[in-house]
Amino acid sequence: MLTLRELVNRCIDKDKPAWNEFVFRLKAIAEKAVRLRLSRHNFPHTIEDIKDITQAIFLDIWEGNKLELVKDQEKITAWLAMVAQNAAIDFIRKAKNLIRQAPPVLNEDGFEVNVTDTLAAKSNPADELLTLELTDILDSLINSFEPRDRLILKLNLLHSQSHKEIAALLRLPQNTVSTIIRRSISKLRESLVRRGYKNF
Repeated sequence: MLTLRELVNRCIDKDKPAWNEFVFRLKAIAEKAVRLRLSRHNFPHTIEDIKDITQAIFLDIWEGNKLELVKDQEKITAWLAMVAQNAAIDFIRKAKNLIRQAPPVLNEDGFEVNVTDTLAAKSNPADELLTLELTDILDSLINSFEPRDRLILKLNLLHSQSHKEIAALLRLPQNTVSTIIRRSISKLRESLVRRGYKNF
């Protein structure tokens, strides 16, 4: 099997079999980066949107021979994650009509914020990859919980619902919701610490 550096060099030389292998190996990273960026900004999207954005990313890299621009080929995955997150931001900006239809985003002072103006233009690719890895681990851990606990935790962590709001929505005592969230987060923390994520 070719090393990633060898694969990249062959792709630069327009070797189509090498390119197909490159896409096969790295497509999942690009898709995760796109999904993370869209989800982070609460932008409505489908699996097809993610696939379309990812396909456009690889097409642009191939047609523009963008791999030549990567100075450190050992960090190609970090570079791809950065390219993917920027592509997701471009997707959001081009879909302003969808943003207008979404509920307004308010800052801490209660004023409406233009989502496209708050998107990060730059980020650390290495941090982005760590975030992708952590996101996958968290998804797996949360999905292992009992259905009720899983729903409550997702409403709290992913949808920013308060304990009181969740209790009203699910018709449960607020103390029960608080206990489940506290217990679930404690389980997550213990599992992450065992995996080496000590700052969670």
